[in-house]
Amino acid sequence: MTLEKTLKGKLLASNLLFVLFIIFAIIALIGPKWGLGYVASEYRRGLDAVFAIDVSRSMDISDAQETTVAMPVSQTRLERGLLIARDCIRSVPGARYAAAIGRGKGYLAVPLTYDSEAAFVFLESIDGSSMTGRSTNLESLLEAAADAFQSASPARKVIILISDGESHSGIIRNAVNRCVKEGIIINTIALGSDEGRHIQIQNTSDAEFEISRRDAAVMRYAAERTDGIYIDGSKNDAASELSSHLMSLSYEMEMKNNKKVPKQRRSLFIILALLSYAASKFVTRQFGFIKKTVIFTSLILMMFTSCSEGKLILMEANYLNSRARYDEALIKYLEAQKHEDASPYAEYGLGLTFYLLDEGNAALDRYKESQKMLEKYSDTEHRELRYRNSYNSGVILFEEGDYNAAANYFKEALRAAPGRIDAKRNLELSLLSISMEAKTENRSEAQEEQREILFNFLKQEEQKVWKSREWAPEETYTGSDY
Repeated sequence: MTLEKTLKGKLLASNLLFVLFIIFAIIALIGPKWGLGYVASEYRRGLDAVFAIDVSRSMDISDAQETTVAMPVSQTRLERGLLIARDCIRSVPGARYAAAIGRGKGYLAVPLTYDSEAAFVFLESIDGSSMTGRSTNLESLLEAAADAFQSASPARKVIILISDGESHSGIIRNAVNRCVKEGIIINTIALGSDEGRHIQIQNTSDAEFEISRRDAAVMRYAAERTDGIYIDGSKNDAASELSSHLMSLSYEMEMKNNKKVPKQRRSLFIILALLSYAASKFVTRQFGFIKKTVIFTSLILMMFTSCSEGKLILMEANYLNSRARYDEALIKYLEAQKHEDASPYAEYGLGLTFYLLDEGNAALDRYKESQKMLEKYSDTEHRELRYRNSYNSGVILFEEGDYNAAANYFKEALRAAPGRIDAKRNLELSLLSISMEAKTENRSEAQEEQREILFNFLKQEEQKVWKSREWAPEETYTGSDY
């Protein structure tokens, strides 16, 4: 009779726990929310910045000075402006950058990209010598910079105008009014000196000179009209002043976008459902009460310690990534970075997300960082992650045509996991591509030599025809050309 009561009690307890499992599972499917937390779906990058760079002839005047301990260092206006821009990119990571250049007309040279290195490299290469057109048209330059922004993006939109302020064509007020309507901030870096320097007018027959000086009033107007800041480019702390302003805008926008809303609690009820199901099976086993309590408590501790907070965040990020909700996945991976046990995997997840967003260089940087974090572990630990970092890096470099570097990464992947067929196949393709590329280069050199001979002959013939002719002017503009 006692045994029968014991069995009935166990069955009753098992049934009740199974009912609890079903209840918790249903609640988890409903997706309950309570408490406040930052919602991932509201995450966006806080800042989109476009460098609008004046490359007219007046920017080649060497009257932009930076005071050092020893003596003032004379730089051209363009050199000084580009130096400030490059320092800003290094000091404000995480923003999207673009670059527009202009002389007689503005052009968007680098569209907005997560890869700040692309904008940095472009700024290093600018000299303005390949630009055509005369005079300076700041209206056209600002219009080209404003065209870089996406109207649907919630990020703060900022133009950094790098110029001496002189404009001989266009109406800058029109471009500034457009920026006001579209909520675009213009920060201005005024270069040059108020005294100015002489510059030769190229569109005159005689050697005539005019004084080119900084127009601070125009630069202040553009900044103040759009709630931006005016920066004297000759000041030593010009770069840090601009960086601090952009950092404040970025932080303000991120806080605005990351609003607190009721927090999702689905994962809690999934865990409770699993515990209830395990308990419903466990309660029917033949153990004493104390043994049952100890074993059950141990199982709960093992579950929570083996699945840390960082790993739970990673699971959520991976789910969002698989659903192509990349913006939401990014913030979860960034949260997981704060947990030491999850940080290498979070870096890998960021790299994978950037790759899916067609940002190959940014993805490579994340894979390298993840691999660097694994250096403190032995070679036998985290083999799969080591393999994935190397393999995915090889895929990106192969797509970019860097077959030598791709082959090296595939070799590293095979060191981590020697039996993987996909890495072996891609290594063979890389080596084959290297061989084919070498043959093509040899063939191209011979063809290039033949083309050079033909080109020189045609060049000589053309020179005979055009020698006595004069070039037509580029445009009808007859004013100052600096």
